Amino acid sequence: MNNVTPIFATRPTSLFEKDYGDAGFDVASVPLMYFNEAGEWHHSSKVAVVRTDTMQELGVHGQKYKPVAPKTLIDAQRAIIMRSALNTEGITETIATSHSGSRTFVRYTLPNHNYTTPDGDTATLELLGTTSFDSSFPFIMSAGARQAACLNGQVFVNGTAAIFKARHTINLDINHASRVIVRCLEVFDRERDLWREMFNTSVTDKQAMYVFAEAANCLDLVQAAVHESGVSWSAVFDKLPRFNSALTYLAKAWGEYSQKLGQNQWAVYNTLTDWSTHAPAPTKKSEANIASVNTKRQDVVRRVVNSDVFRIAA
Repeated sequence: MNNVTPIFATRPTSLFEKDYGDAGFDVASVPLMYFNEAGEWHHSSKVAVVRTDTMQELGVHGQKYKPVAPKTLIDAQRAIIMRSALNTEGITETIATSHSGSRTFVRYTLPNHNYTTPDGDTATLELLGTTSFDSSFPFIMSAGARQAACLNGQVFVNGTAAIFKARHTINLDINHASRVIVRCLEVFDRERDLWREMFNTSVTDKQAMYVFAEAANCLDLVQAAVHESGVSWSAVFDKLPRFNSALTYLAKAWGEYSQKLGQNQWAVYNTLTDWSTHAPAPTKKSEANIASVNTKRQDVVRRVVNSDVFRIAA
């Protein structure tokens, strides 16, 4: 679930009075025990981190691990932005959780930091904060962008994608983090230059097909199908051993973006970010954790755009 809130219209004065949506719960460490074949109980060297409201287990760690509630880290993110000297007028905050609260995602959109993309759309700067109790990732604040027309979350691939990273701890260096976050504007500028290069770089259907196959984790299968039957989406799908929802979505989106933006890397990139932003969860079980799914897909897009497959398309 998501909780979208306009944080403040001008420089914040009561930011910490905002609620935390689905992340507004406390956590505690509880000891773990096990029993041997004789039925004797023993203390484990591990503890479980649980929600105090539901006692849902969120992760297992060593006894020295000090859990920090998501709302505490949200306060840290808010403080980082407050001290960063970014233009925060009109900023919004979107909070989402997944895996029963073991992972938290907080997105900040800063409408006063925007640029025109090569196709005439407007891209607005966004910051994404993530943290977890199941060791999927540490506390991270990263930069990206959102295009106004299609609402795709544009993944920053040039320079340092993770703007700030720290251990899951209450002792975050907020002043240092705020200085680092300002550098995201420099990353934004470099990304705009990269987007222009993409727009001016043509690709063939075969090159685009291989990029999407890399993202869908079936490149070898698609290359074999193309070698045997030529560049044909229908032939590729006929030869796949099982249905691939990611490749199916990407193939359909590519038809739309290549028509709208031309057969270039920019259209390939927008197809990928459309998938990472809008594609449904692959299974019913993962629907409840779509925020986590989307974040992992963004990592895939970042990897693919920096891969040899994408560069060959140049």
